[in-house]
Amino acid sequence: IGGHLKMAECLAARLAAQEEQILLLTREISTLRDGLGQGLDAAGLAVVSPELENLRTENEKLRYRLLHLRRGLQAELELEEARGKRQQGAKCDKAPQKNTSKPQQTNNRLNPWPEYIAERLSLYEELKRESDALQSKKAADSKPITVELPDGRKVEGKAWLTTPYQLACNISQGLADNAVISRVNGELWDLDRPLEQDCSLEILRFDNEDAQAVYWHSSAHILGEAMERFYGGCLCYGPPIENGFYYDMFLDGQKGVSSMEFGDLEALCKAVVKEKQPFERLEVSKETLLKMFKYNKFKCRILNEKVTTPTTTVYRCGPLIDLCRGPHVRHTGKIKAMKIYKNSSTYWEGRSDMETLQRLYGISFPDSKMLKEWERFQEEAKNRDHRKIGKDQELFFFHDLSPGSCFFMPRGAYIYNTLTEFIRDEYWRRGFQEVASPNIYNSKLWETSGHWQHYSENMFSFPVEDDIFALKPMNCPGHW
Repeated sequence: IGGHLKMAECLAARLAAQEEQILLLTREISTLRDGLGQGLDAAGLAVVSPELENLRTENEKLRYRLLHLRRGLQAELELEEARGKRQQGAKCDKAPQKNTSKPQQTNNRLNPWPEYIAERLSLYEELKRESDALQSKKAADSKPITVELPDGRKVEGKAWLTTPYQLACNISQGLADNAVISRVNGELWDLDRPLEQDCSLEILRFDNEDAQAVYWHSSAHILGEAMERFYGGCLCYGPPIENGFYYDMFLDGQKGVSSMEFGDLEALCKAVVKEKQPFERLEVSKETLLKMFKYNKFKCRILNEKVTTPTTTVYRCGPLIDLCRGPHVRHTGKIKAMKIYKNSSTYWEGRSDMETLQRLYGISFPDSKMLKEWERFQEEAKNRDHRKIGKDQELFFFHDLSPGSCFFMPRGAYIYNTLTEFIRDEYWRRGFQEVASPNIYNSKLWETSGHWQHYSENMFSFPVEDDIFALKPMNCPGHW
């Protein structure tokens, strides 16, 4: 706690000093503007303005870091207080009375937070200080760079200082405000991450497919932060998907997630959005990350089994620090409308012999009107659902005793047989021959074909002695 307190004091002093610099630079710019009418060159103003903008951007980051450092200190103080109370209770000679009241929650959060959050934050802050010191050295040796825009124009910048967001502001404030992510030399790049060399730059908005994936990925991190605060379990994977995002969590010895909890989780997500927590990127060694995530066996599996490089990256927003390649939006305040719409259970990496996880699905947009339109579309899709239409027209129905397989009623069976006969006639007419193959295979076949990696989560699989077998999701592997 003492180290965090000292760091908070240093950040506050640095922030105050830079605020004074901004004031002086503002006055200097004002003087230059006044002098333009007396024959002064406007080039001087162009030189000073980016310097002022750089200071303002850095100060904004400092304010966010100071804010969340103080929150981290508060979390540690709460943990220390809770430990003290437990120790005091253990020493008490009086027999404890049974407490029939439910534990109180503060803003739907665990009270206190899981201990791993404060420990993770403490290590992260130490690593961030080292990274900032290295970044400062690189910035001190900064060299001019040229940045090419999509329209062919070229603008000047400084290596390790100029960011895509600053350049977007110079082009248009509207562009900067609506920017989701940037693309640098064809690679998606955080808007606040300094450019390192001569490059091409593209600013992407939500209407871009890659930008949508980034937007939903950042939304998944917000959901993950809410899940940690609410459930206190171990986060697993939280990727963007075609229609939003999801996050998996392992709840050891606890009940599953209920849709009745969506409201509380959404309230937490809104609080995270309101705080405008910055997304911070940090490159860390694999060895250190195993220490950081020692409480989470799933993150350690990812590090040991998936990460083949000496270092990889983590991203932070508020108290959440997660293994992630990124990139992300600038801060959580960019997520304007968000909804949790579904939950389910799944297996770790789709393997039925592994742990059961709880999954929450969400969707988000930069405008509440877009969310309402999405909700309207989903309602219409329900009315077009083949399961509903089939039942209403007495064609077929489904039953929990055989999920995924329908029961055809007489009308449905007539249509099914008619379509089958038509297709078989077309086979023969076009020169094809019929074969028959098994319906169940060892999962090794699906691993070889690649289907297991993509469809295992939705396949019907079951153990047979020491192997896993599965009902085929398609014919082709058995017909090769």
